[in-house]
Amino acid sequence: MALASDLQRSPSPPVGSYLLLVTAVLLYMPWLAAMIGAPSWVEPGTGGGETRIAEAWATLYVLVLGIPLWLVLGGLLLLAWRKSLAPPALAASSGILYLLAAIATFGAAQTYFTWPGGWSILVPMLLPPLLALYGLWVRIPALGAGVLRRVPAAVLAGVALVAGAAIPFAMIDPAGYPARLAQHQQSMDAQFARHDAELQEKARQWEDGIHQLGPDSPLAAWLEYVNGSVEGEPLHLEAIDGARKSNSRQADAVTLLDDGRILKLADLWQFDLAATPALCVAYDRALTRLAATDEPIESEVGKQIERQLPNIKFLLGAGCDLASGLATVAKRAEKVTQVNPGDARWPQLVATLAALGSAR
Repeated sequence: MALASDLQRSPSPPVGSYLLLVTAVLLYMPWLAAMIGAPSWVEPGTGGGETRIAEAWATLYVLVLGIPLWLVLGGLLLLAWRKSLAPPALAASSGILYLLAAIATFGAAQTYFTWPGGWSILVPMLLPPLLALYGLWVRIPALGAGVLRRVPAAVLAGVALVAGAAIPFAMIDPAGYPARLAQHQQSMDAQFARHDAELQEKARQWEDGIHQLGPDSPLAAWLEYVNGSVEGEPLHLEAIDGARKSNSRQADAVTLLDDGRILKLADLWQFDLAATPALCVAYDRALTRLAATDEPIESEVGKQIERQLPNIKFLLGAGCDLASGLATVAKRAEKVTQVNPGDARWPQLVATLAALGSAR
Protein backbone atom coordinates (compact mmCIF):
# COMPACT_ATOMS: atom_id res chain seq x y z
CA MET A 1 0.00 0.00 0.00
CA ALA A 2 1.34 3.45 -0.83
CA LEU A 3 2.47 5.73 1.97
CA ALA A 4 -0.14 8.29 0.95
CA SER A 5 -2.95 5.82 1.55
CA ASP A 6 -1.34 4.67 4.79
CA LEU A 7 -1.71 8.17 6.20
CA GLN A 8 -5.43 8.55 5.59
CA ARG A 9 -7.08 10.34 8.47
CA SER A 10 -10.31 9.87 10.36
CA PRO A 11 -12.91 12.34 9.10
CA SER A 12 -13.71 13.56 12.61
CA PRO A 13 -12.03 16.85 13.69
CA PRO A 14 -9.10 16.28 16.08
CA VAL A 15 -10.70 18.32 18.89
CA GLY A 16 -9.16 16.13 21.59
CA SER A 17 -5.71 16.54 20.09
CA TYR A 18 -6.13 20.30 19.96
CA LEU A 19 -7.09 20.43 23.64
CA LEU A 20 -4.16 18.24 24.62
CA LEU A 21 -1.83 20.41 22.55
CA VAL A 22 -2.97 23.59 24.32
CA THR A 23 -2.49 21.87 27.69
CA ALA A 24 0.97 20.71 26.66
CA VAL A 25 1.99 24.24 25.66
CA LEU A 26 0.75 25.68 28.97
CA LEU A 27 2.78 23.08 30.86
CA TYR A 28 5.84 23.16 28.61
CA MET A 29 6.66 26.86 28.93
CA PRO A 30 6.92 27.11 32.76
CA TRP A 31 8.47 23.63 32.89
CA LEU A 32 11.28 24.63 30.53
CA ALA A 33 11.76 27.97 32.32
CA ALA A 34 12.02 26.17 35.65
CA MET A 35 14.51 23.70 34.21
CA ILE A 36 16.72 26.42 32.78
CA GLY A 37 16.66 28.35 36.05
CA ALA A 38 17.12 25.36 38.34
CA PRO A 39 20.92 24.78 38.28
CA SER A 40 23.29 26.48 40.69
CA TRP A 41 26.50 27.74 39.13
CA VAL A 42 29.02 26.25 41.57
CA GLU A 43 31.85 23.81 41.43
CA PRO A 44 30.29 20.33 41.61
CA GLY A 45 30.37 19.07 45.17
CA THR A 46 31.17 22.48 46.69
CA GLY A 47 27.62 23.77 47.19
CA GLY A 48 26.47 24.20 50.77
CA GLY A 49 23.24 23.15 52.40
CA GLU A 50 21.27 26.08 51.05
CA THR A 51 22.44 25.31 47.52
CA ARG A 52 21.36 21.67 47.81
CA ILE A 53 17.98 22.68 49.23
CA ALA A 54 17.45 25.18 46.41
CA GLU A 55 18.35 22.54 43.83
CA ALA A 56 16.00 20.03 45.47
CA TRP A 57 13.08 22.47 45.37
CA ALA A 58 13.85 23.38 41.76
CA THR A 59 13.99 19.70 40.79
CA LEU A 60 10.69 19.08 42.56
CA TYR A 61 9.08 21.97 40.68
CA VAL A 62 10.38 20.60 37.39
CA LEU A 63 8.91 17.20 38.22
CA VAL A 64 5.56 18.66 39.29
CA LEU A 65 5.21 20.28 35.88
CA GLY A 66 7.10 17.63 33.90
CA ILE A 67 5.04 14.58 34.87
CA PRO A 68 1.72 16.09 33.69
CA LEU A 69 3.44 17.36 30.54
CA TRP A 70 4.69 13.92 29.57
CA LEU A 71 1.32 12.38 30.37
CA VAL A 72 -0.30 14.88 28.02
CA LEU A 73 2.26 14.10 25.32
CA GLY A 74 1.50 10.42 25.82
CA GLY A 75 -2.19 11.21 25.37
CA LEU A 76 -1.44 12.98 22.10
CA LEU A 77 0.43 9.95 20.78
CA LEU A 78 -2.30 7.61 22.00
CA LEU A 79 -4.95 9.57 20.12
CA ALA A 80 -2.69 9.60 17.07
CA TRP A 81 -2.44 5.81 17.26
CA ARG A 82 -6.18 5.25 17.76
CA LYS A 83 -7.65 7.94 15.48
CA SER A 84 -5.29 7.93 12.49
CA LEU A 85 -4.47 5.27 9.92
CA ALA A 86 -0.75 5.76 10.02
CA PRO A 87 1.33 2.70 9.14
CA PRO A 88 1.59 0.28 12.08
CA ALA A 89 5.37 0.54 11.99
CA LEU A 90 5.16 4.32 12.35
CA ALA A 91 2.68 4.07 15.24
CA ALA A 92 4.79 1.47 17.03
CA SER A 93 7.90 3.58 16.50
CA SER A 94 6.19 6.59 18.06
CA GLY A 95 5.44 4.59 21.21
CA ILE A 96 8.99 3.30 21.54
CA LEU A 97 10.48 6.72 20.87
CA TYR A 98 8.15 8.29 23.42
CA LEU A 99 9.63 6.08 26.14
CA LEU A 100 13.18 6.72 24.94
CA ALA A 101 12.48 10.47 24.82
CA ALA A 102 11.23 10.47 28.42
CA ILE A 103 14.34 8.63 29.59
CA ALA A 104 16.61 10.92 27.56
CA THR A 105 14.91 14.00 28.97
CA PHE A 106 15.42 12.81 32.54
CA GLY A 107 19.08 12.00 31.91
CA ALA A 108 19.76 15.25 30.06
CA ALA A 109 18.08 17.26 32.83
CA GLN A 110 20.32 15.65 35.42
CA THR A 111 23.35 16.46 33.30
CA TYR A 112 22.24 20.05 32.86
CA PHE A 113 21.55 20.49 36.58
CA THR A 114 25.06 19.29 37.40
CA TRP A 115 26.86 21.01 34.53
CA PRO A 116 24.68 24.02 33.64
CA GLY A 117 25.04 26.03 30.48
CA GLY A 118 25.79 23.06 28.23
CA TRP A 119 24.17 21.38 25.25
CA SER A 120 22.07 18.98 27.31
CA ILE A 121 19.28 21.53 27.67
CA LEU A 122 18.50 21.03 23.96
CA VAL A 123 17.16 17.55 24.71
CA PRO A 124 14.26 18.60 26.98
CA MET A 125 13.82 21.75 24.92
CA LEU A 126 13.25 19.93 21.60
CA LEU A 127 11.68 16.56 22.44
CA PRO A 128 8.25 17.73 23.69
CA PRO A 129 7.62 20.00 20.64
CA LEU A 130 8.67 17.20 18.26
CA LEU A 131 6.40 14.65 19.91
CA ALA A 132 3.52 17.13 19.99
CA LEU A 133 4.06 17.91 16.30
CA TYR A 134 3.90 14.24 15.38
CA GLY A 135 0.82 13.62 17.53
CA LEU A 136 -1.07 16.48 15.88
CA TRP A 137 0.21 16.03 12.33
CA VAL A 138 -1.13 12.54 11.85
CA ARG A 139 -4.56 13.69 13.05
CA ILE A 140 -5.08 16.46 10.47
CA PRO A 141 -6.44 15.10 7.15
CA ALA A 142 -5.17 18.00 5.05
CA LEU A 143 -1.57 17.14 5.90
CA GLY A 144 -1.59 13.61 4.49
CA ALA A 145 -1.03 14.41 0.82
CA GLY A 146 2.07 15.04 -1.27
CA VAL A 147 5.41 15.63 0.31
CA LEU A 148 3.75 16.49 3.64
CA ARG A 149 2.98 12.82 4.19
CA ARG A 150 6.67 12.25 4.93
CA VAL A 151 6.73 14.76 7.81
CA PRO A 152 5.66 12.31 10.59
CA ALA A 153 8.48 9.93 9.74
CA ALA A 154 10.94 12.84 9.61
CA VAL A 155 9.70 14.12 12.98
CA LEU A 156 10.16 10.73 14.62
CA ALA A 157 13.64 10.54 13.12
CA GLY A 158 14.31 13.93 14.77
CA VAL A 159 13.04 12.54 18.09
CA ALA A 160 15.44 9.61 17.81
CA LEU A 161 18.33 11.92 16.91
CA VAL A 162 17.71 14.35 19.80
CA ALA A 163 17.14 11.56 22.32
CA GLY A 164 20.34 9.86 21.23
CA ALA A 165 22.25 13.15 21.52
CA ALA A 166 21.75 13.03 25.30
CA ILE A 167 24.61 10.51 25.50
CA PRO A 168 27.37 12.58 23.83
CA PHE A 169 26.07 15.72 25.56
CA ALA A 170 26.57 13.96 28.90
CA MET A 171 30.27 13.68 28.05
CA ILE A 172 30.72 17.06 26.36
CA ASP A 173 29.04 19.24 29.00
CA PRO A 174 31.29 18.32 31.97
CA ALA A 175 34.42 18.98 29.90
CA GLY A 176 33.37 22.51 29.00
CA TYR A 177 31.90 23.43 32.36
CA PRO A 178 35.00 25.12 33.90
CA ALA A 179 35.12 27.61 31.03
CA ARG A 180 31.36 28.22 31.22
CA LEU A 181 31.55 28.66 34.99
CA ALA A 182 34.35 31.22 34.67
CA GLN A 183 32.42 33.10 32.00
CA HIS A 184 29.28 33.03 34.14
CA GLN A 185 31.16 34.35 37.17
CA GLN A 186 32.67 37.15 35.08
CA SER A 187 29.21 38.04 33.81
CA MET A 188 27.78 38.08 37.34
CA ASP A 189 30.71 40.17 38.61
CA ALA A 190 30.14 42.66 35.81
CA GLN A 191 26.42 42.74 36.58
CA PHE A 192 27.06 43.35 40.29
CA ALA A 193 29.59 46.05 39.44
CA ARG A 194 27.06 47.82 37.20
CA HIS A 195 24.43 47.54 39.91
CA ASP A 196 26.78 48.93 42.54
CA ALA A 197 27.76 51.77 40.23
CA GLU A 198 24.10 52.61 39.61
CA LEU A 199 23.39 52.60 43.35
CA GLN A 200 26.38 54.82 44.04
CA GLU A 201 25.31 57.23 41.33
CA LYS A 202 21.77 57.37 42.70
CA ALA A 203 23.15 57.93 46.20
CA ARG A 204 25.38 60.73 44.91
CA GLN A 205 22.47 62.37 43.10
CA TRP A 206 20.33 62.05 46.22
CA GLU A 207 23.03 63.60 48.42
CA ASP A 208 23.51 66.43 45.92
CA GLY A 209 19.78 67.12 46.16
CA ILE A 210 20.23 68.64 49.60
CA HIS A 211 22.01 71.55 47.97
CA GLN A 212 18.77 72.41 46.18
CA LEU A 213 17.05 73.05 49.50
CA GLY A 214 16.97 76.29 51.42
CA PRO A 215 15.10 78.24 54.10
CA ASP A 216 11.95 78.27 51.99
CA SER A 217 11.94 74.47 51.62
CA PRO A 218 9.32 72.60 53.67
CA LEU A 219 10.39 70.69 56.73
CA ALA A 220 9.40 67.40 55.05
CA ALA A 221 12.07 67.95 52.39
CA TRP A 222 14.76 68.29 55.05
CA LEU A 223 13.41 65.25 56.93
CA GLU A 224 14.22 63.07 53.92
CA TYR A 225 17.89 63.75 54.58
CA VAL A 226 17.60 63.81 58.38
CA ASN A 227 16.15 60.30 58.39
CA GLY A 228 18.06 59.02 55.36
CA SER A 229 21.56 59.82 56.59
CA VAL A 230 23.77 58.37 59.30
CA GLU A 231 23.57 60.17 62.62
CA GLY A 232 26.66 62.26 63.25
CA GLU A 233 27.80 62.20 59.62
CA PRO A 234 28.25 65.54 57.77
CA LEU A 235 25.13 65.01 55.65
CA HIS A 236 23.03 64.38 58.75
CA LEU A 237 24.36 67.47 60.51
CA GLU A 238 23.72 69.55 57.40
CA ALA A 239 20.15 68.24 57.24
CA ILE A 240 19.53 69.05 60.93
CA ASP A 241 20.87 72.54 60.41
CA GLY A 242 18.71 73.03 57.33
CA ALA A 243 15.60 71.82 59.15
CA ARG A 244 16.38 74.23 61.98
CA LYS A 245 16.45 77.12 59.48
CA SER A 246 13.30 76.17 57.56
CA ASN A 247 10.93 79.13 57.64
CA SER A 248 7.84 76.94 57.80
CA ARG A 249 9.17 74.36 60.28
CA GLN A 250 6.78 75.30 63.09
CA ALA A 251 3.57 74.90 61.08
CA ASP A 252 5.00 71.97 59.12
CA ALA A 253 5.81 70.06 62.31
CA VAL A 254 2.22 70.39 63.53
CA THR A 255 0.88 69.26 60.15
CA LEU A 256 3.21 66.26 60.01
CA LEU A 257 2.25 65.19 63.53
CA ASP A 258 -1.43 65.47 62.69
CA ASP A 259 -0.78 63.34 59.59
CA GLY A 260 0.67 60.54 61.73
CA ARG A 261 4.30 61.17 60.74
CA ILE A 262 5.67 61.12 64.29
CA LEU A 263 8.24 58.45 63.40
CA LYS A 264 9.76 60.85 60.87
CA LEU A 265 10.08 63.48 63.59
CA ALA A 266 12.30 61.64 66.05
CA ASP A 267 14.75 64.57 65.86
CA LEU A 268 12.05 67.20 66.39
CA TRP A 269 13.81 68.37 69.55
CA GLN A 270 16.76 69.56 67.45
CA PHE A 271 14.74 71.74 65.06
CA ASP A 272 14.62 74.89 67.23
CA LEU A 273 10.84 74.73 67.57
CA ALA A 274 8.71 76.69 69.98
CA ALA A 275 6.53 74.63 72.33
CA THR A 276 3.34 76.34 71.21
CA PRO A 277 -0.06 74.99 72.31
CA ALA A 278 -0.65 73.76 68.75
CA LEU A 279 2.61 71.79 68.74
CA CYS A 280 2.03 70.38 72.22
CA VAL A 281 -1.49 69.19 71.39
CA ALA A 282 -0.41 67.73 68.05
CA TYR A 283 2.50 65.84 69.61
CA ASP A 284 0.36 64.51 72.47
CA ARG A 285 -2.19 63.15 69.99
CA ALA A 286 0.56 61.65 67.83
CA LEU A 287 2.12 60.00 70.87
CA THR A 288 -1.24 58.47 71.76
CA ARG A 289 -1.61 57.09 68.22
CA LEU A 290 1.91 55.69 68.38
CA ALA A 291 0.96 53.64 71.43
CA ALA A 292 -1.99 52.20 69.50
CA THR A 293 0.07 51.11 66.48
CA ASP A 294 -0.74 47.71 65.01
CA GLU A 295 2.93 46.82 64.59
CA PRO A 296 2.97 43.06 65.40
CA ILE A 297 6.52 42.97 66.78
CA GLU A 298 6.39 44.50 70.23
CA SER A 299 10.14 45.06 70.42
CA GLU A 300 9.85 47.31 67.35
CA VAL A 301 7.17 49.33 69.12
CA GLY A 302 9.51 49.66 72.07
CA LYS A 303 12.23 51.00 69.80
CA GLN A 304 9.82 53.52 68.30
CA ILE A 305 8.87 54.75 71.76
CA GLU A 306 12.55 54.95 72.78
CA ARG A 307 13.28 57.21 69.83
CA GLN A 308 10.66 59.64 71.10
CA LEU A 309 12.25 60.06 74.54
CA PRO A 310 14.33 63.11 73.57
CA ASN A 311 11.23 64.77 72.11
CA ILE A 312 9.19 63.98 75.23
CA LYS A 313 11.88 65.40 77.50
CA PHE A 314 12.20 68.51 75.33
CA LEU A 315 8.47 69.24 75.19
CA LEU A 316 7.89 68.50 78.88
CA GLY A 317 10.75 70.78 79.75
CA ALA A 318 9.18 73.49 77.61
CA GLY A 319 5.90 73.21 79.51
CA CYS A 320 3.79 70.94 77.27
CA ASP A 321 1.07 68.81 78.83
CA LEU A 322 1.62 65.29 77.44
CA ALA A 323 -0.43 63.45 80.07
CA SER A 324 -2.56 61.47 77.63
CA GLY A 325 0.29 60.48 75.35
CA LEU A 326 2.61 59.54 78.19
CA ALA A 327 -0.02 57.36 79.84
CA THR A 328 -0.75 55.42 76.67
CA VAL A 329 2.89 54.85 75.67
CA ALA A 330 3.63 53.76 79.25
CA LYS A 331 0.95 51.08 79.01
CA ARG A 332 2.29 49.91 75.66
CA ALA A 333 5.82 49.82 77.06
CA GLU A 334 4.55 47.53 79.82
CA LYS A 335 3.14 45.22 77.16
CA VAL A 336 6.50 45.26 75.36
CA THR A 337 8.13 44.22 78.64
CA GLN A 338 5.67 41.38 79.17
CA VAL A 339 6.17 40.03 75.65
CA ASN A 340 9.97 40.21 76.00
CA PRO A 341 10.74 38.87 79.50
CA GLY A 342 14.35 38.85 80.52
CA ASP A 343 15.31 41.85 78.38
CA ALA A 344 16.35 44.61 80.80
CA ARG A 345 15.98 47.22 78.08
CA TRP A 346 12.20 47.38 78.31
CA PRO A 347 11.76 47.60 82.10
CA GLN A 348 14.20 50.50 81.90
CA LEU A 349 11.97 52.14 79.28
CA VAL A 350 8.96 51.68 81.55
CA ALA A 351 10.87 53.25 84.44
CA THR A 352 12.00 56.19 82.31
CA LEU A 353 8.45 56.89 81.12
CA ALA A 354 7.16 56.65 84.69
CA ALA A 355 9.79 59.14 85.86
CA LEU A 356 8.89 61.56 83.07
CA GLY A 357 5.20 61.24 83.88
CA SER A 358 5.73 61.96 87.55
CA ALA A 359 8.02 64.93 86.86
CA ARG A 360 5.60 66.80 84.58
